[in-house]
Amino acid sequence: MSDQTTHTLRDQALSLAGVAQFALYAHELAADGRDTPQRLEIAKHAIFCTDPDSVIEVYGDLPSVGDGIAYLKRQLAGEKPDQKSALIARYIGQLLRLSGALRKDDAALKRLRGAIDRARLAEPADVPTILDDAYRDSISPAKPRIMLHGHPSYLQNEAIQARARTQLMAAVRCAIMWRQCGGGFISLFLRRKALLKSLENIGPRAPVR
Repeated sequence: MSDQTTHTLRDQALSLAGVAQFALYAHELAADGRDTPQRLEIAKHAIFCTDPDSVIEVYGDLPSVGDGIAYLKRQLAGEKPDQKSALIARYIGQLLRLSGALRKDDAALKRLRGAIDRARLAEPADVPTILDDAYRDSISPAKPRIMLHGHPSYLQNEAIQARARTQLMAAVRCAIMWRQCGGGFISLFLRRKALLKSLENIGPRAPVR
């Protein structure tokens, strides 16, 4: 998706919903080990969809970003955050800043593209390792570094760590897309109501669960 393509506020809202959804999934992995195969497949779809014709193509369809839409609508509407929501909001802010740093790092982006191309052609069993290594090599060194908070038994589980980093990679992918669609921190605050209206016009979507 080119930065020069004309995008709508709906594109920005859907991109931001993706950041929220994958940040939520990463948090739930770290906090209580919650995961489903479908969540991982949606994340991989987003990572592998590097040249989409539309924002929604990154997710596959609207229901696949339903959790992110639902979460973001509550936040934009001013719902008082609990501890979980406050943590996820912090991750989202960090991911948006991180995407700005990565877009300026041509070497890191080149390494990521190479790893994604290898993962596309790899055996399914090898994909998680390739994506995990790519995150460690190209995203972890960038600032701000995303440090998940959760339960030690999950944070110290290597398999859960790898799945969480895949979710975070998908979140970074959506954060970069948000910027490609014209998103910025000032516009995020100034256009809060307009973004909320865009999501409300999409209508309710069944969560992935």
